[in-house]
Amino acid sequence: MKRRELAFAMAAMMAASALSGCGGSGGDSTAATTAASAETTAASVEKEEEKQQTEAEGGEAADGKGYYSTFDVAGAGDVKLDVMITSLGDSDGGPYLRSVMDQYMEMYPNVTLNPVECSMNDLYTTLITQATAGTLPDIFTMSEAYSANCLEMGMMVDNLQELLGQEYMNGLLEVAVENSTVDGTFVFMPWQNNTSAMVYRKDLFEEKGIEIPTNWDEFLEAAKALTEDTDGDGKADRYGSAFAGTRNDSAESRFQTFALTFGCDFITPNGDGTFTSGFGTDAYKNAMGTFVRLAVEEGVTPPGFVETGYSEAYTMIAADEACMFFSPSNVLGGIYNANPDMRGKMGSFPMPTAKGVDPVTSFSSVGMTISSTSKNPEVAADFLKFMTSVENSVAWNEATCRLPVVKEALTAICENDDVYNGFVEASDSAVIYPPFAGLAELRDICAECWQTVVSEGVSLDDALATAAAKAEETAKSYSN
Repeated sequence: MKRRELAFAMAAMMAASALSGCGGSGGDSTAATTAASAETTAASVEKEEEKQQTEAEGGEAADGKGYYSTFDVAGAGDVKLDVMITSLGDSDGGPYLRSVMDQYMEMYPNVTLNPVECSMNDLYTTLITQATAGTLPDIFTMSEAYSANCLEMGMMVDNLQELLGQEYMNGLLEVAVENSTVDGTFVFMPWQNNTSAMVYRKDLFEEKGIEIPTNWDEFLEAAKALTEDTDGDGKADRYGSAFAGTRNDSAESRFQTFALTFGCDFITPNGDGTFTSGFGTDAYKNAMGTFVRLAVEEGVTPPGFVETGYSEAYTMIAADEACMFFSPSNVLGGIYNANPDMRGKMGSFPMPTAKGVDPVTSFSSVGMTISSTSKNPEVAADFLKFMTSVENSVAWNEATCRLPVVKEALTAICENDDVYNGFVEASDSAVIYPPFAGLAELRDICAECWQTVVSEGVSLDDALATAAAKAEETAKSYSN
């Protein structure tokens, strides 16, 4: 693909005074002002000017509800919505989301929200099955990995942007909106800002005097310095890094980011409706070879690479068994959940790259969309706006460490906790992937490649040749 530098710098955004503050809503401010018996006319005018300025710049609407509610939900009659969000099954995000759903139902007793669990790794096959059977939930999780398929199959409403409203749209990161758009159609409402960076044991780096690595050779040296026998039994029990090697989208999407740092694009649109795979390039071969070497051969990662998934990786860090892992910011939530004592010990830095490759990482976003078969799309959109209000976005970060795409909330979070500094810095060189309906298939080819090398003893060259042939066939099958 042709990589696009993102017009997205959280650091610059944090400096914008108009977007300062944390979590409060214009509605709460208006209510407090109304309750103040000694309010002057001048103060009222000033408040109105502030409100207009905030709304013009995408801040929270002062509508008395704390979010951009533009539909008469209370007057919609009895409404039931099935809500399938992959985070509902998470130990941290699930309870929080259910509490938000309860709050919405308390606000609107005529609305029933039915939570439907589905793991992110099962999302694609579940949606295909549901779409074919005509049983899609009213609201369901969506990401750029499946957005082209979603549009192609007509899974979502064709007026999502209008349902959300321009004022709400103005408050979102522009790059997140671009990432959610396929062929001019806004496919899903972005929610989670999945900029990838390396999380690390900041305390151990400082204790051992280790410099932040900028390339993968330096990363290996740091990982070796961190790998040690802490209990004196002659075997390493703390490793420099963890790598996810399971055959699922969580590990595979991380490898796609890893490949970017070697200058490898998975897929390139040719501008005529056809695509070319990057799996046969030297950049891909170097990426896969280095990935296997770091994850298995150098002795700097815990045993069991191919059985190590996302949850196993963050558990290793929480248990003081590994020190580095690259991921979006949600990994911090997993670490803190497993071991609260890790708060204050963690940090983040931008992805290392291969020598000669400029700093780069991936931006992606997980969000939600509304089914084309929903009987109440207006109410569904209203709930999504409530769920992602500034106040709820800040609270969502507190529960999960995920970064939002709501600009005002993102600013407040990053100003409050320097553990996100690496994600802020990485965002300056983040890129987004082109929409490609076969992306999930390409990612799976990668996992098959490293797993056959590690588990079946297939030579790297043979595995790479097989992967390149399959990827090129996938590219052709989705070309017009």
